[in-house]
Amino acid sequence: MSQKPLSPHWADQTATRIVATRGHRQSYTLASGITPSGRVHIGNFREVITVDLVARALRDLGKEVRFLYSWDDFDTFRKVPSNLPQQNMLQSQLRRPICRIPDPYGQAKSYAQYNIRTFEGELAQLGIKPEYIYQNERYSQGVYAEGIRTALEKKDDIRRILNQYRQTPLADDWLPTAAYCEECDRDEMVSQSYGGEYIYHYECRSCGHKGEMDFRHTKHLKLNWRTDWPMRWHHEQVDFEPGGKDHSSEGGSFDTAKQIVQEVYDFTPPQYLQYDFVSIKGVQGKMSSSAGNLLTLSEAFEVYDPQMVRWIFASQRPNHDFSLAFDQDVIKVYDEFDRAERLALGPPPEKLGKWPMIRRTYELSVIDALPDQAPYRAPFRELCNRIQIFDGDAHKTLQRYYQNEVKTPLEEELFIRRAECAYRWLTRHAPDEFRYQLHKDPLPLSLSGAEDKGLKALVALIEAVDLETIDAKELNQRIYDDVLRAKDLEAKDFFPVVYQKLIGRDRGPRLPAFLKEIGFERLRQLLG
Repeated sequence: MSQKPLSPHWADQTATRIVATRGHRQSYTLASGITPSGRVHIGNFREVITVDLVARALRDLGKEVRFLYSWDDFDTFRKVPSNLPQQNMLQSQLRRPICRIPDPYGQAKSYAQYNIRTFEGELAQLGIKPEYIYQNERYSQGVYAEGIRTALEKKDDIRRILNQYRQTPLADDWLPTAAYCEECDRDEMVSQSYGGEYIYHYECRSCGHKGEMDFRHTKHLKLNWRTDWPMRWHHEQVDFEPGGKDHSSEGGSFDTAKQIVQEVYDFTPPQYLQYDFVSIKGVQGKMSSSAGNLLTLSEAFEVYDPQMVRWIFASQRPNHDFSLAFDQDVIKVYDEFDRAERLALGPPPEKLGKWPMIRRTYELSVIDALPDQAPYRAPFRELCNRIQIFDGDAHKTLQRYYQNEVKTPLEEELFIRRAECAYRWLTRHAPDEFRYQLHKDPLPLSLSGAEDKGLKALVALIEAVDLETIDAKELNQRIYDDVLRAKDLEAKDFFPVVYQKLIGRDRGPRLPAFLKEIGFERLRQLLG
Protein backbone atom coordinates (compact mmCIF):
# COMPACT_ATOMS: atom_id res chain seq x y z
CA MET A 1 0.00 0.00 0.00
CA SER A 2 1.46 3.34 -1.02
CA GLN A 3 2.01 5.99 1.63
CA LYS A 4 0.45 9.44 1.21
CA PRO A 5 2.49 12.60 1.84
CA LEU A 6 1.79 14.29 5.15
CA SER A 7 1.32 17.63 3.39
CA PRO A 8 1.84 19.40 0.03
CA HIS A 9 5.26 20.58 1.23
CA TRP A 10 8.14 19.47 -1.02
CA ALA A 11 9.93 17.77 1.89
CA ASP A 12 6.91 15.52 2.53
CA GLN A 13 6.52 14.86 -1.19
CA THR A 14 10.21 13.89 -1.40
CA ALA A 15 10.01 11.65 1.67
CA THR A 16 7.07 9.79 0.16
CA ARG A 17 8.94 9.40 -3.13
CA ILE A 18 11.95 7.94 -1.30
CA VAL A 19 9.77 5.34 0.43
CA ALA A 20 7.99 4.49 -2.82
CA THR A 21 11.17 4.06 -4.88
CA ARG A 22 13.49 2.52 -2.27
CA GLY A 23 10.84 0.30 -0.70
CA HIS A 24 9.62 0.12 2.86
CA ARG A 25 12.52 -0.53 5.18
CA GLN A 26 13.56 -0.03 8.77
CA SER A 27 15.95 2.85 8.11
CA TYR A 28 16.81 5.22 5.26
CA THR A 29 20.23 6.79 4.68
CA LEU A 30 20.38 10.43 3.60
CA ALA A 31 23.66 12.09 2.70
CA SER A 32 25.24 15.48 2.24
CA GLY A 33 28.77 16.87 2.29
CA ILE A 34 31.27 19.50 1.25
CA THR A 35 34.97 20.23 0.95
CA PRO A 36 36.05 22.57 3.79
CA SER A 37 38.22 24.67 1.45
CA GLY A 38 37.05 27.81 3.23
CA ARG A 39 34.32 29.05 5.53
CA VAL A 40 31.12 27.17 4.71
CA HIS A 41 28.63 29.73 3.42
CA ILE A 42 24.88 30.18 3.36
CA GLY A 43 24.68 28.78 -0.18
CA ASN A 44 26.34 25.52 0.96
CA PHE A 45 23.85 25.40 3.81
CA ARG A 46 21.01 24.95 1.33
CA GLU A 47 22.13 21.37 0.73
CA VAL A 48 22.26 20.61 4.45
CA ILE A 49 18.83 22.09 5.24
CA THR A 50 17.36 20.28 2.23
CA VAL A 51 18.50 16.95 3.67
CA ASP A 52 17.46 17.88 7.20
CA LEU A 53 13.93 18.81 6.12
CA VAL A 54 13.54 15.55 4.19
CA ALA A 55 14.93 13.65 7.20
CA ARG A 56 12.29 15.29 9.41
CA ALA A 57 9.58 14.40 6.93
CA LEU A 58 10.69 10.74 6.89
CA ARG A 59 10.78 10.61 10.68
CA ASP A 60 7.28 12.07 10.76
CA LEU A 61 6.24 9.11 8.59
CA GLY A 62 7.54 6.86 11.36
CA LYS A 63 10.80 5.97 9.59
CA GLU A 64 14.26 5.76 11.08
CA VAL A 65 16.80 7.99 9.34
CA ARG A 66 20.58 8.00 9.19
CA PHE A 67 21.68 11.52 8.14
CA LEU A 68 25.32 11.46 7.04
CA TYR A 69 27.35 14.61 6.56
CA SER A 70 30.70 14.00 4.88
CA TRP A 71 33.58 16.40 5.30
CA ASP A 72 35.74 16.00 2.20
CA ASP A 73 38.78 17.12 4.15
CA PHE A 74 41.05 14.81 2.14
CA ASP A 75 40.58 16.95 -0.97
CA THR A 76 43.39 19.08 -2.36
CA PHE A 77 44.03 22.66 -1.23
CA ARG A 78 43.97 24.38 -4.62
CA LYS A 79 43.42 28.08 -3.94
CA VAL A 80 44.06 30.46 -1.04
CA PRO A 81 40.94 32.49 -0.14
CA SER A 82 41.81 36.17 -0.30
CA ASN A 83 40.23 36.99 3.07
CA LEU A 84 42.53 34.75 5.16
CA PRO A 85 45.56 35.76 7.25
CA GLN A 86 49.03 34.30 6.62
CA GLN A 87 48.69 34.34 2.83
CA ASN A 88 52.34 33.42 2.22
CA MET A 89 52.18 30.42 4.53
CA LEU A 90 49.02 29.19 2.84
CA GLN A 91 50.49 29.69 -0.62
CA SER A 92 53.33 27.38 0.38
CA GLN A 93 50.78 24.66 1.27
CA LEU A 94 49.04 24.44 -2.10
CA ARG A 95 48.44 20.96 -3.58
CA ARG A 96 48.48 19.29 -0.15
CA PRO A 97 45.35 17.73 1.44
CA ILE A 98 43.23 20.28 3.28
CA CYS A 99 43.27 18.18 6.45
CA ARG A 100 47.03 18.75 6.73
CA ILE A 101 47.11 22.52 6.09
CA PRO A 102 47.97 24.55 9.25
CA ASP A 103 45.18 26.71 10.63
CA PRO A 104 46.10 30.34 9.76
CA TYR A 105 44.14 31.50 12.82
CA GLY A 106 46.07 29.21 15.15
CA GLN A 107 42.87 27.94 16.78
CA ALA A 108 42.52 24.40 15.43
CA LYS A 109 44.75 21.50 14.51
CA SER A 110 44.31 22.27 10.79
CA TYR A 111 42.70 24.73 8.38
CA ALA A 112 40.07 22.11 7.54
CA GLN A 113 39.31 21.54 11.21
CA TYR A 114 38.81 25.26 11.80
CA ASN A 115 36.17 25.44 9.06
CA ILE A 116 34.58 22.16 10.15
CA ARG A 117 34.33 23.13 13.81
CA THR A 118 32.77 26.49 12.92
CA PHE A 119 30.06 25.03 10.68
CA GLU A 120 29.22 22.16 13.01
CA GLY A 121 28.64 24.71 15.78
CA GLU A 122 26.39 26.77 13.50
CA LEU A 123 24.34 23.71 12.51
CA ALA A 124 23.85 22.77 16.17
CA GLN A 125 22.14 26.13 16.74
CA LEU A 126 19.64 25.15 14.03
CA GLY A 127 18.89 21.80 15.64
CA ILE A 128 20.75 19.95 12.86
CA LYS A 129 22.85 17.10 14.24
CA PRO A 130 23.95 14.71 11.49
CA GLU A 131 26.41 11.87 11.79
CA TYR A 132 29.65 13.51 10.71
CA ILE A 133 32.10 11.56 8.57
CA TYR A 134 35.64 12.82 8.00
CA GLN A 135 36.90 11.43 4.72
CA ASN A 136 40.56 11.84 5.64
CA GLU A 137 39.98 9.37 8.48
CA ARG A 138 37.98 6.97 6.31
CA TYR A 139 40.61 6.80 3.59
CA SER A 140 43.52 6.69 6.03
CA GLN A 141 41.96 3.81 7.95
CA GLY A 142 41.48 1.73 4.80
CA VAL A 143 37.68 1.84 5.07
CA TYR A 144 37.35 2.39 1.32
CA ALA A 145 40.09 -0.02 0.25
CA GLU A 146 37.66 -2.38 -1.47
CA GLY A 147 35.88 0.53 -3.16
CA ILE A 148 39.22 1.82 -4.48
CA ARG A 149 40.22 -1.64 -5.70
CA THR A 150 36.92 -2.06 -7.53
CA ALA A 151 37.35 1.31 -9.23
CA LEU A 152 40.92 0.50 -10.30
CA GLU A 153 39.97 -2.91 -11.63
CA LYS A 154 37.09 -1.38 -13.59
CA LYS A 155 38.90 1.80 -14.59
CA ASP A 156 38.15 1.20 -18.28
CA ASP A 157 34.42 1.16 -17.58
CA ILE A 158 34.69 4.39 -15.60
CA ARG A 159 36.81 6.00 -18.31
CA ARG A 160 34.25 4.98 -20.96
CA ILE A 161 31.40 6.54 -18.93
CA LEU A 162 33.29 9.80 -18.40
CA ASN A 163 34.44 10.00 -22.02
CA GLN A 164 30.82 10.12 -23.18
CA TYR A 165 30.69 13.71 -21.95
CA ARG A 166 34.24 14.89 -22.64
CA GLN A 167 35.49 16.71 -25.73
CA THR A 168 39.03 15.42 -25.04
CA PRO A 169 38.98 11.70 -24.12
CA LEU A 170 40.87 10.51 -21.07
CA ALA A 171 44.15 8.73 -21.85
CA ASP A 172 44.29 4.95 -21.90
CA ASP A 173 46.50 4.92 -18.78
CA TRP A 174 44.16 7.22 -16.83
CA LEU A 175 43.30 6.15 -13.27
CA PRO A 176 40.25 7.16 -11.17
CA THR A 177 42.49 8.11 -8.25
CA ALA A 178 44.42 11.00 -6.73
CA ALA A 179 47.67 10.28 -4.90
CA TYR A 180 49.66 12.44 -2.48
CA CYS A 181 53.42 11.95 -2.43
CA GLU A 182 54.61 10.24 0.75
CA GLU A 183 57.62 12.59 0.83
CA CYS A 184 56.29 16.07 0.00
CA ASP A 185 52.54 15.40 0.46
CA ARG A 186 51.56 16.99 -2.87
CA ASP A 187 49.30 15.56 -5.56
CA GLU A 188 51.27 16.48 -8.70
CA MET A 189 52.49 13.30 -10.35
CA VAL A 190 54.62 12.39 -13.37
CA SER A 191 53.11 8.92 -13.47
CA GLN A 192 50.75 6.63 -11.55
CA SER A 193 49.96 2.96 -12.04
CA TYR A 194 47.98 0.19 -10.41
CA GLY A 195 50.02 -2.88 -9.51
CA GLY A 196 47.13 -5.21 -8.77
CA GLU A 197 45.54 -6.22 -5.45
CA TYR A 198 46.07 -3.16 -3.20
CA ILE A 199 49.37 -1.87 -4.59
CA TYR A 200 49.76 1.56 -6.16
CA HIS A 201 52.89 3.04 -7.80
CA TYR A 202 53.64 6.70 -8.45
CA GLU A 203 56.37 9.19 -9.32
CA CYS A 204 56.06 12.72 -7.88
CA ARG A 205 56.58 15.74 -10.13
CA SER A 206 57.06 18.11 -7.19
CA CYS A 207 59.99 16.37 -5.50
CA GLY A 208 60.89 13.46 -7.80
CA HIS A 209 60.11 10.75 -5.25
CA LYS A 210 59.13 7.31 -6.59
CA GLY A 211 56.96 5.28 -4.28
CA GLU A 212 54.76 2.25 -3.80
CA MET A 213 51.85 2.17 -1.38
CA ASP A 214 49.36 -0.37 -0.09
CA PHE A 215 46.10 1.58 -0.04
CA ARG A 216 44.74 -0.51 2.82
CA HIS A 217 47.36 1.16 5.01
CA THR A 218 48.10 4.60 3.60
CA LYS A 219 46.93 8.14 4.15
CA HIS A 220 48.06 9.24 0.69
CA LEU A 221 45.52 7.86 -1.79
CA LYS A 222 41.89 8.62 -2.61
CA LEU A 223 39.48 8.35 -5.50
CA ASN A 224 38.82 11.39 -7.65
CA TRP A 225 35.53 13.22 -7.16
CA ARG A 226 33.63 11.67 -10.07
CA THR A 227 34.37 8.18 -8.76
CA ASP A 228 34.44 8.92 -5.04
CA TRP A 229 30.81 10.08 -4.96
CA PRO A 230 29.24 6.89 -6.40
CA MET A 231 31.67 4.69 -4.43
CA ARG A 232 30.39 6.22 -1.20
CA TRP A 233 26.76 5.85 -2.28
CA HIS A 234 27.42 2.15 -2.53
CA HIS A 235 29.50 1.92 0.64
CA GLU A 236 26.95 3.80 2.79
CA GLN A 237 23.87 2.46 0.94
CA VAL A 238 22.60 5.99 0.39
CA ASP A 239 18.89 6.41 -0.40
CA PHE A 240 18.79 10.18 -0.97
CA GLU A 241 21.25 12.97 -1.65
CA PRO A 242 20.61 16.38 -3.24
CA GLY A 243 23.03 18.24 -5.47
CA GLY A 244 23.59 21.76 -6.72
CA LYS A 245 22.75 23.08 -10.15
CA ASP A 246 26.42 22.78 -11.11
CA HIS A 247 26.30 19.01 -10.48
CA SER A 248 22.93 18.51 -12.16
CA SER A 249 23.54 19.44 -15.80
CA GLU A 250 23.61 16.81 -18.53
CA GLY A 251 26.90 14.96 -18.25
CA GLY A 252 27.58 16.53 -14.88
CA SER A 253 28.86 14.69 -11.84
CA PHE A 254 25.44 13.35 -10.90
CA ASP A 255 24.83 11.93 -14.37
CA THR A 256 28.16 10.13 -14.42
CA ALA A 257 27.85 9.04 -10.77
CA LYS A 258 24.52 7.34 -11.55
CA GLN A 259 26.10 5.32 -14.33
CA ILE A 260 29.24 4.48 -12.36
CA VAL A 261 27.36 3.29 -9.28
CA GLN A 262 25.15 1.06 -11.43
CA GLU A 263 27.78 -0.40 -13.75
CA VAL A 264 30.81 -0.50 -11.45
CA TYR A 265 29.30 -0.99 -7.99
CA ASP A 266 25.99 -2.70 -8.93
CA PHE A 267 23.95 -0.32 -6.78
CA THR A 268 20.76 1.60 -7.57
CA PRO A 269 21.45 5.37 -7.50
CA PRO A 270 19.85 7.28 -4.64
CA GLN A 271 16.88 9.55 -5.09
CA TYR A 272 18.07 13.01 -6.06
CA LEU A 273 16.87 16.59 -5.71
CA GLN A 274 18.50 19.56 -7.41
CA TYR A 275 18.89 22.72 -5.37
CA ASP A 276 19.64 26.12 -6.84
CA PHE A 277 21.80 29.01 -5.74
CA VAL A 278 21.19 31.41 -2.88
CA SER A 279 22.25 35.02 -3.30
CA ILE A 280 22.41 37.85 -0.81
CA LYS A 281 20.81 41.17 -1.65
CA GLY A 282 23.63 43.66 -2.07
CA VAL A 283 26.30 41.00 -2.65
CA GLN A 284 27.42 40.53 -6.24
CA GLY A 285 28.20 37.17 -7.81
CA LYS A 286 28.04 33.56 -6.71
CA MET A 287 29.38 32.86 -3.24
CA SER A 288 32.61 30.86 -3.06
CA SER A 289 34.47 29.55 -0.01
CA SER A 290 37.75 29.31 -1.86
CA ALA A 291 37.46 32.88 -3.16
CA GLY A 292 36.46 34.28 0.22
CA ASN A 293 33.32 35.96 -1.25
CA LEU A 294 30.69 34.58 1.09
CA LEU A 295 28.21 35.06 3.88
CA THR A 296 28.18 32.51 6.68
CA LEU A 297 25.44 31.20 8.91
CA SER A 298 26.90 33.10 11.84
CA GLU A 299 26.51 36.32 9.86
CA ALA A 300 22.94 35.35 8.98
CA PHE A 301 22.26 34.81 12.70
CA GLU A 302 23.23 38.44 13.28
CA VAL A 303 20.04 39.48 11.47
CA TYR A 304 17.74 36.44 11.69
CA ASP A 305 17.39 34.06 14.61
CA PRO A 306 17.99 30.35 13.83
CA GLN A 307 14.28 29.45 13.58
CA MET A 308 13.75 32.21 11.03
CA VAL A 309 16.71 30.94 8.99
CA ARG A 310 15.10 27.48 8.93
CA TRP A 311 11.73 28.99 8.01
CA ILE A 312 13.17 31.07 5.17
CA PHE A 313 14.74 27.99 3.56
CA ALA A 314 11.75 25.74 4.27
CA SER A 315 9.53 28.32 2.52
CA GLN A 316 11.46 27.97 -0.76
CA ARG A 317 11.37 25.08 -3.18
CA PRO A 318 14.95 23.78 -3.51
CA ASN A 319 15.03 24.09 -7.31
CA HIS A 320 14.26 27.83 -7.19
CA ASP A 321 16.92 30.51 -6.83
CA PHE A 322 16.19 33.02 -4.10
CA SER A 323 17.84 35.95 -2.37
CA LEU A 324 18.31 36.26 1.36
CA ALA A 325 17.47 39.83 2.28
CA PHE A 326 19.89 42.01 4.19
CA ASP A 327 18.51 45.26 2.81
CA GLN A 328 15.24 46.94 3.87
CA ASP A 329 13.32 43.81 2.77
CA VAL A 330 14.42 42.34 6.12
CA ILE A 331 11.37 44.12 7.55
CA LYS A 332 9.13 42.37 5.04
CA VAL A 333 10.63 38.96 5.89
CA TYR A 334 9.98 39.51 9.60
CA ASP A 335 6.40 40.60 8.93
CA GLU A 336 5.80 37.51 6.77
CA PHE A 337 7.25 35.20 9.42
CA ASP A 338 5.11 36.74 12.18
CA ARG A 339 1.98 36.41 10.06
CA ALA A 340 2.83 32.79 9.16
CA GLU A 341 3.45 31.93 12.81
CA ARG A 342 0.10 33.35 13.92
CA LEU A 343 -1.72 31.44 11.17
CA ALA A 344 0.18 28.20 11.74
CA LEU A 345 -0.45 28.15 15.48
CA GLY A 346 -4.04 29.34 15.24
CA PRO A 347 -7.09 27.17 14.53
CA PRO A 348 -7.42 25.82 10.97
CA PRO A 349 -9.79 27.96 8.88
CA GLU A 350 -13.00 26.49 7.45
CA LYS A 351 -11.55 26.73 3.97
CA LEU A 352 -8.04 25.43 4.39
CA GLY A 353 -6.56 27.02 1.28
CA LYS A 354 -2.86 27.55 1.92
CA TRP A 355 -3.10 26.78 5.63
CA PRO A 356 -1.70 23.20 5.46
CA MET A 357 1.41 24.49 3.67
CA ILE A 358 1.81 27.39 6.10
CA ARG A 359 1.41 25.06 9.07
CA ARG A 360 3.83 22.43 7.75
CA THR A 361 6.48 24.99 6.79
CA TYR A 362 6.29 26.38 10.30
CA GLU A 363 6.51 22.90 11.87
CA LEU A 364 9.67 22.22 9.85
CA SER A 365 11.17 25.49 11.07
CA VAL A 366 10.79 24.76 14.78
CA ILE A 367 14.01 23.81 16.55
CA ASP A 368 12.63 22.58 19.87
CA ALA A 369 9.03 21.81 20.81
CA LEU A 370 6.14 23.20 18.78
CA PRO A 371 4.46 26.00 20.82
CA ASP A 372 0.81 25.61 21.84
CA GLN A 373 0.09 29.17 20.75
CA ALA A 374 1.88 31.97 18.96
CA PRO A 375 4.25 33.84 21.29
CA TYR A 376 4.25 37.63 21.31
CA ARG A 377 6.58 39.06 18.67
CA ALA A 378 7.43 42.75 18.65
CA PRO A 379 6.80 44.20 15.16
CA PHE A 380 10.23 44.50 13.58
CA ARG A 381 9.91 47.98 12.05
CA GLU A 382 8.54 49.39 15.30
CA LEU A 383 11.29 47.66 17.27
CA CYS A 384 13.94 49.14 14.99
CA ASN A 385 12.65 52.62 15.80
CA ARG A 386 12.35 52.04 19.52
CA ILE A 387 15.62 50.26 20.24
CA GLN A 388 17.61 53.15 18.79
CA ILE A 389 16.18 55.43 21.45
CA PHE A 390 18.11 53.32 23.98
CA ASP A 391 21.23 52.88 21.79
CA GLY A 392 20.58 49.17 21.31
CA ASP A 393 19.79 48.25 24.92
CA ALA A 394 17.23 45.45 24.51
CA HIS A 395 16.36 45.23 28.21
CA LYS A 396 15.65 48.97 28.53
CA THR A 397 13.57 48.82 25.34
CA LEU A 398 11.57 45.93 26.79
CA GLN A 399 11.03 47.71 30.10
CA ARG A 400 9.99 51.00 28.44
CA TYR A 401 7.64 49.71 25.73
CA TYR A 402 6.76 46.02 26.03
CA GLN A 403 6.21 45.14 29.69
CA ASN A 404 2.52 44.48 29.13
CA GLU A 405 2.95 42.35 26.00
CA VAL A 406 5.92 40.16 27.00
CA LYS A 407 4.48 37.85 29.65
CA THR A 408 6.51 34.60 29.78
CA PRO A 409 10.22 33.72 30.05
CA LEU A 410 10.06 32.32 26.49
CA GLU A 411 8.57 35.55 25.15
CA GLU A 412 11.26 37.55 26.95
CA GLU A 413 13.98 35.36 25.43
CA LEU A 414 12.46 35.74 21.96
CA PHE A 415 12.12 39.50 22.44
CA ILE A 416 15.72 40.01 23.51
CA ARG A 417 16.98 37.91 20.61
CA ARG A 418 14.88 39.83 18.08
CA ALA A 419 15.84 43.19 19.55
CA GLU A 420 19.53 42.32 19.28
CA CYS A 421 19.02 41.20 15.66
CA ALA A 422 17.20 44.46 14.91
CA TYR A 423 20.02 46.59 16.29
CA ARG A 424 22.71 44.62 14.47
CA TRP A 425 20.76 45.00 11.23
CA LEU A 426 20.42 48.72 11.82
CA THR A 427 24.10 49.27 12.57
CA ARG A 428 25.55 46.95 9.91
CA HIS A 429 23.14 46.64 6.99
CA ALA A 430 20.15 49.00 7.09
CA PRO A 431 19.86 51.94 4.66
CA ASP A 432 20.80 55.29 6.19
CA GLU A 433 17.23 56.49 6.39
CA PHE A 434 16.43 53.77 8.96
CA ARG A 435 19.23 54.79 11.31
CA TYR A 436 19.40 57.50 13.88
CA GLN A 437 20.94 58.20 17.27
CA LEU A 438 19.40 60.47 19.86
CA HIS A 439 21.68 63.16 21.15
CA LYS A 440 22.80 62.63 24.71
CA ASP A 441 22.94 66.39 25.39
CA PRO A 442 21.04 69.36 23.91
CA LEU A 443 22.42 70.48 20.54
CA PRO A 444 22.86 74.27 20.22
CA LEU A 445 21.45 75.54 16.92
CA SER A 446 21.32 78.97 15.32
CA LEU A 447 17.57 79.56 15.11
CA SER A 448 15.38 82.28 13.64
CA GLY A 449 12.96 84.02 15.98
CA ALA A 450 10.03 82.05 14.54
CA GLU A 451 11.87 78.73 14.92
CA ASP A 452 12.76 79.51 18.51
CA LYS A 453 9.12 80.35 19.28
CA GLY A 454 8.07 77.16 17.50
CA LEU A 455 10.35 75.01 19.67
CA LYS A 456 9.06 76.69 22.83
CA ALA A 457 5.50 76.05 21.65
CA LEU A 458 6.33 72.39 20.97
CA VAL A 459 7.81 71.98 24.45
CA ALA A 460 4.72 73.61 25.93
CA LEU A 461 2.55 71.19 23.97
CA ILE A 462 4.34 68.05 25.15
CA GLU A 463 4.09 69.37 28.71
CA ALA A 464 0.35 69.92 28.28
CA VAL A 465 -0.55 66.50 26.86
CA ASP A 466 0.01 62.97 28.16
CA LEU A 467 2.42 61.50 25.59
CA GLU A 468 1.77 57.99 26.90
CA THR A 469 -1.94 58.03 26.12
CA ILE A 470 -2.48 60.56 23.34
CA ASP A 471 -3.09 59.06 19.93
CA ALA A 472 -0.41 59.81 17.32
CA LYS A 473 -3.04 61.24 14.96
CA GLU A 474 -4.36 63.55 17.65
CA LEU A 475 -0.81 64.64 18.55
CA ASN A 476 -0.13 65.37 14.91
CA GLN A 477 -3.22 67.59 14.73
CA ARG A 478 -2.17 69.41 17.92
CA ILE A 479 1.31 70.04 16.46
CA TYR A 480 -0.29 71.65 13.39
CA ASP A 481 -2.81 73.65 15.44
CA ASP A 482 -0.77 74.70 18.49
CA VAL A 483 2.68 75.03 16.93
CA LEU A 484 2.74 75.44 13.16
CA ARG A 485 -0.41 77.54 12.61
CA ALA A 486 -0.08 79.37 15.91
CA LYS A 487 3.48 80.47 15.10
CA ASP A 488 2.99 80.83 11.34
CA LEU A 489 5.47 78.04 10.49
CA GLU A 490 5.64 75.57 7.60
CA ALA A 491 6.13 71.88 8.45
CA LYS A 492 8.78 71.51 5.73
CA ASP A 493 10.83 74.25 7.39
CA PHE A 494 10.16 73.52 11.07
CA PHE A 495 10.30 69.73 11.24
CA PRO A 496 13.98 69.61 10.13
CA VAL A 497 14.77 71.89 13.09
CA VAL A 498 13.11 69.42 15.47
CA TYR A 499 14.94 66.46 13.91
CA GLN A 500 18.25 68.33 14.15
CA LYS A 501 17.66 68.96 17.84
CA LEU A 502 16.85 65.29 18.42
CA ILE A 503 19.08 63.28 16.06
CA GLY A 504 21.23 65.75 14.11
CA ARG A 505 19.52 65.08 10.79
CA ASP A 506 16.89 66.82 8.69
CA ARG A 507 14.62 63.81 8.52
CA GLY A 508 13.69 60.86 10.71
CA PRO A 509 10.81 58.62 11.80
CA ARG A 510 7.29 60.10 11.55
CA LEU A 511 7.38 62.92 14.07
CA PRO A 512 4.23 62.46 16.21
CA ALA A 513 4.90 58.75 16.85
CA PHE A 514 8.60 59.49 17.31
CA LEU A 515 7.87 62.08 20.00
CA LYS A 516 5.67 59.56 21.80
CA GLU A 517 8.41 56.93 21.65
CA ILE A 518 11.09 59.25 23.01
CA GLY A 519 9.00 60.29 26.00
CA PHE A 520 8.50 63.49 27.92
CA GLU A 521 11.70 63.62 30.01
CA ARG A 522 14.16 63.22 27.14
CA LEU A 523 12.16 65.52 24.86
CA ARG A 524 12.18 68.28 27.44
CA GLN A 525 15.95 67.81 27.87
CA LEU A 526 16.77 67.86 24.13
CA LEU A 527 14.26 70.46 22.93
CA GLY A 528 14.38 72.86 25.87
